[in-house]
Amino acid sequence: MKKKDKNPQTEPVTEQAPAEAEAPAEQPAEEREATIEEWQAALETAVKQRDELKDSLLRVQADFQNFKRRNQTARSDGYEDGVREAIAAMLPAIDNLERAIDAAEKTDDDGAKALADGVSMTLNTLFESLKRFGFEEVPALGEDFDPEKHNAVMREAAGDPGKVLEVFQKGYKVKDKIIRYAMVKVSVEE
Repeated sequence: MKKKDKNPQTEPVTEQAPAEAEAPAEQPAEEREATIEEWQAALETAVKQRDELKDSLLRVQADFQNFKRRNQTARSDGYEDGVREAIAAMLPAIDNLERAIDAAEKTDDDGAKALADGVSMTLNTLFESLKRFGFEEVPALGEDFDPEKHNAVMREAAGDPGKVLEVFQKGYKVKDKIIRYAMVKVSVEE
């Protein structure tokens, strides 16, 4: 293969005169170097943004901790309210069992006494089971009258005013909350 010869008749290359020296134009901000003041301003802005984000993060973390604490408290309160409601619903049955024991003990029948013993054991087992939830009787008979624990339905003139003379219906509490006030007769001054 032969190389093709260049055409000798090509135009001669002429040198062009150098372009006039252009005055250096201002470079766009992206292309020129930033000054120290601009770097300091950018640093201050970044530090300010960092501090704002840090404060925001701390607030969000605190809000989340508060949410968790409120949620835990609400769940705990809901559980305790449910326990109190369930026990309060059982109180009429407890009252009836106590009445059955009292009635059976007042008879001379040996079968009734045996029945009273069985019902008494059942009632004691029930009380022991409920004590796990903080259930207990509100003391009343012979105590000073306390409107936070007792409901006075009768008064009687007696020697020591302000004392509970008789209990018509026992009062109960679960932990420190009264679920039923004791219905009592209170002594007053003569």
